Amino acid sequence: MSEQTQQPETPRDEAEQRGDAPEQRAAESEDRTQTAVPLDAIPTRELLVLMLGVLGAKAWQGMGLVANPASGKIEKNLEDAKTAIDAFAGLLDAVRPHLEAQARRDTESLLTTLRLNFVEKSGGS
Repeated sequence: MSEQTQQPETPRDEAEQRGDAPEQRAAESEDRTQTAVPLDAIPTRELLVLMLGVLGAKAWQGMGLVANPASGKIEKNLEDAKTAIDAFAGLLDAVRPHLEAQARRDTESLLTTLRLNFVEKSGGS
């Protein structure tokens, strides 16, 4: 009789035992792997529009209207919200001439909404 050594199971072996198809394993692997895009690969105007979204999200968080995604908690910081709104306005001034009409109206409307909410949350009139 020959002695057979058993190898430890690899994740692939476990997936095969569960009956996962190779295509499903590949898709799961792709889901777990994220590819970073270098900043220099993103056109400047597109990057600026992305930053508008980030600043808008920070303003909502600072006003205590959206939970901080890192902590899951509402963390009101009106000074931070004001900074985000002011930066949003300045960046919008730079990007405005390059936006299509509908995108420009939507972004200007968002700025107005941010400002109105800030006044309400800060108790100003």
